[in-house]
Amino acid sequence: MRIVQLVPTMDAGELAQEALEFAQELSRQGLDSVVISSGGPQVSRLTLHKCQHFELPLHPSKLFNGALHRKLRRLLESLRADILLCRGPQCAWHGVRVLKRLNPQQRPRLVTSVHQWPVNGLLRGRRANPALLQGELVLAASDSLGQHIARRYGVKGAKAASVQQHTTPPAVEPVRTLYRGVNTRELDKNAPVSGHWHHRLLNDFPQLEGRNWLLLPAPIGPGRGQEQFLEVLAALKPERPDIFGLIVGGVVPGQEKFARALEHRAESMGLAEHVLFLGERRDMRELYASARITFDLVGDRGKVAPSSGRTVAESLAMGCPAIAASGTGVELLQRCFPQGVVMPRDGENPAAGAAVDRLVEVARAVLEHPRPIEFSGFSLAETTSCAVRWFDELQAGR
Repeated sequence: MRIVQLVPTMDAGELAQEALEFAQELSRQGLDSVVISSGGPQVSRLTLHKCQHFELPLHPSKLFNGALHRKLRRLLESLRADILLCRGPQCAWHGVRVLKRLNPQQRPRLVTSVHQWPVNGLLRGRRANPALLQGELVLAASDSLGQHIARRYGVKGAKAASVQQHTTPPAVEPVRTLYRGVNTRELDKNAPVSGHWHHRLLNDFPQLEGRNWLLLPAPIGPGRGQEQFLEVLAALKPERPDIFGLIVGGVVPGQEKFARALEHRAESMGLAEHVLFLGERRDMRELYASARITFDLVGDRGKVAPSSGRTVAESLAMGCPAIAASGTGVELLQRCFPQGVVMPRDGENPAAGAAVDRLVEVARAVLEHPRPIEFSGFSLAETTSCAVRWFDELQAGR
């Protein structure tokens, strides 16, 4: 089976990283894996794993682009793809229009991927958004997102929107949940943490010696949870002087003033000896393995998109308990580590962020009596195999 992904660009963003990991795993499982994008720094990693890449200008906002559509159509004809997986609304728009002009016998099956709910909804705002519903199979990044799509637009509507227009219905339900899998070959909890790494970290930050680390990986900016995290540390410090907060992530462009204010706030709260701002790191595996709890508080005030759950999944894969109050991370925790779910109070909006006292209560329980983590079904190998099985079902219904 040959699977072609349309991706806007192979930059350093989460969408490109997910496409890269999926392509690599497809190749590892013995399938022909192809990516078409506008290029970017991740292309070299893609081709290193026997995945083909073709560069086309998919990232500009221009939707009516006859030259691009002709090139893409000729490329798809030459590749003779079985599945065309379009990531994001713009790629879905291009994919739908190109497939309509292909010979029905040469058309790959159209699959679209919805990663988050657009601000103005799928059928309003950007003209390209409705194309996300036109796949024969629509992959939602979470159960809540998939249920929202099915509830708002209906399964029948998704089936009728397919560009394939077969006389028989699709072989699978049009909306399926596909979580982003964790590469457990890279994040292997059974591999020991290098003593050299630990020694070097303690040399750089001797205040970490003998402390229990609480981890918050997120870009620094409003709504990413850093303010709540500081409040949790301040509440836990009197009873647990052994805890230490590690905030990992670069500053969101334009939020340098916020980052400085955050550091001043930590000092004013008496946390100067209890928190570190580590910036961007490339040793997340070791940090997950060495931390007591990972927090996922992105989107805590409704100012940014809900969390994708990536940090929760990676932390659980490494055997580190995680805590989340909203976003996809909660769905992962409910399946793998229910103790880490921060339940909203009656009448409280889950997307608005949990109260600090609830976060402290859950963190205290996890620190004192952590329950077992059952991480199963969310590795990259497992989620990719699941997607391939659905693709096979689509192919069988041709």
